[in-house]
Amino acid sequence: MAMPFNRRETLILGGGAMLAGLATPAASFAAPHAGWPEEPMRWFQLAFTEDDPGRYDQAFWIDYFKQIHAQGVCLSAGGGIAFYPTRVPGHGKASGLAPGMDPFGDMVKACKALGLRVLARIDPQAMIPEVAKAHPEWALRSRDGTIRRHGSAPDLTLTCCLGPYAFELMPQVIEEIARLYPVDGFFGNRWFGSDICYCASCREAYRAASGHEIPVSPDQTTAEGRLFLAWVEQRLFAVIDSWNRAARKYRPDAFLIPGSDRRALVELDGPELSRRLPLAFCDRQARSADGSPFSPGPEAWGGGRYTRELRAFMGTKPVGQIISVGVEEAYRWKDSVQSDAEIRIWAAGAIAQGARPWFAKFNAKPLDRRWMTTVRDIYGWHHANERYLRNESNLARVGLVVSRRTVTLLGGYRDRVAFEDPMRGFYQALLESRIPFDMIDEGLLDRASLARFDTLVLANVAVLSDAQCARLRAFVAGGGNLVATFQTSLFDEQARRRPDFGLADLFGCHYAGPAEGPLRNSYLTPRHSHAAMQGLADIERTIGAVHRQPVTGAAADEVALTFVPPYPDLPMERVYTSTTDSDVPMAICRTIGASRVAYLPMDLDRTFAALAHGDHLTLLRAIVEWTHRAVQPLQVTGPGLVDIAFWRQRSSVTAHLVNLNNPMTMRGSYREAIPTGPYAVRLAVPAGRQAREARLLVAGTAVPLRQEGGWITVEVPRIDWHEVVAVETV
Repeated sequence: MAMPFNRRETLILGGGAMLAGLATPAASFAAPHAGWPEEPMRWFQLAFTEDDPGRYDQAFWIDYFKQIHAQGVCLSAGGGIAFYPTRVPGHGKASGLAPGMDPFGDMVKACKALGLRVLARIDPQAMIPEVAKAHPEWALRSRDGTIRRHGSAPDLTLTCCLGPYAFELMPQVIEEIARLYPVDGFFGNRWFGSDICYCASCREAYRAASGHEIPVSPDQTTAEGRLFLAWVEQRLFAVIDSWNRAARKYRPDAFLIPGSDRRALVELDGPELSRRLPLAFCDRQARSADGSPFSPGPEAWGGGRYTRELRAFMGTKPVGQIISVGVEEAYRWKDSVQSDAEIRIWAAGAIAQGARPWFAKFNAKPLDRRWMTTVRDIYGWHHANERYLRNESNLARVGLVVSRRTVTLLGGYRDRVAFEDPMRGFYQALLESRIPFDMIDEGLLDRASLARFDTLVLANVAVLSDAQCARLRAFVAGGGNLVATFQTSLFDEQARRRPDFGLADLFGCHYAGPAEGPLRNSYLTPRHSHAAMQGLADIERTIGAVHRQPVTGAAADEVALTFVPPYPDLPMERVYTSTTDSDVPMAICRTIGASRVAYLPMDLDRTFAALAHGDHLTLLRAIVEWTHRAVQPLQVTGPGLVDIAFWRQRSSVTAHLVNLNNPMTMRGSYREAIPTGPYAVRLAVPAGRQAREARLLVAGTAVPLRQEGGWITVEVPRIDWHEVVAVETV
């Protein structure tokens, strides 16, 4: 039976109405107000294999949970394959589960005896052969009706995540687990399925809701793709709501934690997801050289980046980072072990940016135990310093806006990476510049959410609604500053190009035609008379961006960078130009009342993501510094590449420094720590508080602090992976 839509959803989807990929369900499913999600700071996941029952050592794992001071565990329960004696018809059992065995139940009992919070891992992505034979209507099907098999275990049949399997079988499974075992919640691995499904249930449900057939190629860059994928998003939210109801039938404080940040068959609306979740985990387990659109990427700071992206829509709710002890490459070596150094740098970045770490081990019969000492060390330190890691607020005053709609509606699947690159490039520029910053979701551009920022960075946030543009104007009118690039605000919420920028009045210019590029051998000339460029007197000109957006109407005294048009790059005899400057603006830097706005009509951020050219870093840093004006609340001086974060706790503030000075930072696997230092850390004490004493949490030593007004300075002699300056305040 297809899950029905309510009348409002049917009206929204019917009649060929075009959605922008942001369809909000008719009613949010309120998350519980129970306090337990705030408690656990350290999680561990033990994922069973089918041959684990009767062959793994339960006492070994319980002892290890004690050693690492775990406060929460995630244990394999059921879904496609059960690790307990299920009685739900159609719920497959692990092949190694003999009569009388209950490995999940035994582990739950032992973990509860330790006082641990327990999440039941459910994985509904595939059915065992007996179930698939009895229920072919539950199978994921291709457009031609072919049943889809699991890619690496072809005896398993992939399931449809939007039909009866999700809405009828899985609630029964969840209810059974909640009734039989004292679990605190559910972790949904692959809860969103494996691909778009064309089964009879999906076809019927979509036809009833929209009057249309499922498109051949449901790409969000097309109108029919946006319509269909908005429906998919609504169905997935309905799955979460259904499973939450099932969990709470016997466990009122339980809830589902979807097993990803917000990536599913579609990229889910972050704020709408947050309304359902009191706790969330980012499932970007390690860096990877895999170049696919959803790869975590090769940069060592990825653990911190994805934690920031999760907090961008989760706000002050607790978030975690799932960290694999194995290698997460396309070749899927699941019984592998990463180096000690690689595990430490990924964990350090995530913890620095506010994550509660969650280490994951697949197979309860570990073949290589080298990782266990590493995790024990990390968690031992984390336990000893827990009170300094219970963050209440991030103190950065610069916010980088995350725009999923620009990426999905303009980039789709094929060009997703190109539309993510502007944010990636600006992220790296802010990190390298040691500018403390945080991230905020495009769906949270309201006055209350923006109150903690002085400056917003919109890295080609091309898709913005009229309402969002109005909120950004209000932000500027209230004294906030803005940095924007390329085609920011040129498209409305349905990805329709406006005749002019939605923020043209703030940018001080107007749209003048389609973007140009890729440009070869073009350049930029700073106008040193403008205050934004006065610190760059040694740069007469530098390489340009790959694309530019033609604009008109900019005031001459507001132009800080100009364009040198392309000229021949071969043969050598022709590599010259008589045009070393022009009136074509490439950075328009304006003062509007008490605010500053900088608009760059080019993709300098995306070009920096691709090339990492030093002059582009210098320009992006200069633009942000001119726009922001205020002294940053955390300043770190010392050698090399350091990721930083500044947090407030109940009775302290902490400055995190992650040492990224390593030849393997941008690609590969860390081999060792390369100690770096010394560093001087200068930080602002929050208003109404006074500094009392300072400690280095990794070195484990008290350090002298110098106080000057509302500022203190602390010396950090060296950093291996990570150091935390903790300042007690009263």
